[in-house]
Amino acid sequence: AFGALQGMAPEGKNHNYYDVLGLPRNASEEEIRKMYLEIVRTLHPDKSRKSGSGMERFHEVQAAWRCLSDPTRRLMYDLRTFGDSSAAGKHAAGTAEMGEMLLSRQKDQAALDLRNMEVELQRIVQKEQKRRGVLVRKALYGNLQLRAELLHEVLQGERPIQPEELQGPWIDVTSAVQCLVEQSAIRVHGSATYSKADLPGFYNPTPLNSQVELSLYVLYDFRETLHEVIVDDRESLTMPLRKHLVSGDHPRGPFPSSNVELLLRRRQLEAEVASPCSSPRQLDTRRVTRRRRIRTSEEELQRAVKRHTVLRMQGPGFWSLKREFNLLLLCSTALVILLAVQRSL
Repeated sequence: AFGALQGMAPEGKNHNYYDVLGLPRNASEEEIRKMYLEIVRTLHPDKSRKSGSGMERFHEVQAAWRCLSDPTRRLMYDLRTFGDSSAAGKHAAGTAEMGEMLLSRQKDQAALDLRNMEVELQRIVQKEQKRRGVLVRKALYGNLQLRAELLHEVLQGERPIQPEELQGPWIDVTSAVQCLVEQSAIRVHGSATYSKADLPGFYNPTPLNSQVELSLYVLYDFRETLHEVIVDDRESLTMPLRKHLVSGDHPRGPFPSSNVELLLRRRQLEAEVASPCSSPRQLDTRRVTRRRRIRTSEEELQRAVKRHTVLRMQGPGFWSLKREFNLLLLCSTALVILLAVQRSL
């Protein structure tokens, strides 16, 4: 019933949470707890000094424990990774009842997580404020693809992308992301089988739709300077980074890689409109193909982001900056001529 998700099952060792803990998929809750405690005793940073690979292993074990120790997260992980789960109980996979049950259980678990994190959240925020560290302004998780009819307007770069302009559904995870901060940094492991929906306070707003590309957008301050970053669901997240610095007078807003499909579709329509053919049947397919192959998907996305950034920098003060540049150029030219005359004398 979850055939679309089953194709995502990993291959090889240590590619899923069960392999990380060295347990079979039908392991009981008690077996998972005992194995976690046994492993974490040897990996905990306070009891052993490990290399970078040791710390990575420790974080993998922690991620596996957070997911598999919670029945709802374990159920979602099993369905997403293997297509079935022993935790599904009596519910029939693929039915509307299953979808409603999953979404309801995820929301309840996320709400419980947030209540449990309230004290920790206050502590982290106070600590980061004192050290001018990472303070999250906004964090969105879900389908952050733009609505197709707004693509042209948004690419002009005159204003940031607003949440209501996204296709959705998405959820606000600002508090959950802030609670991930440790020593003014966030590091979230990513791989083909991991999902940020497994993080505390997160949940997948479309649990049974494997076609939706999930993304995480974070707008944050570091050293009292505005930063923003967006990553795909299975991509690692490391912040703060210098490349996250916001250029211009306002942030770009959520612009995930899934927008490439919209950009390519728009280029195809523009190519068809620009074609001299009078009928769709007479369309020169080779010409359209050449137009579509001008840039790859990654190049198309980078071009759109760069264009958006440049246009955003050309705000109300752009023409005053241009006049200043022309004045500087004129003065420099006059100075060069004056020096040349002095040398000739």
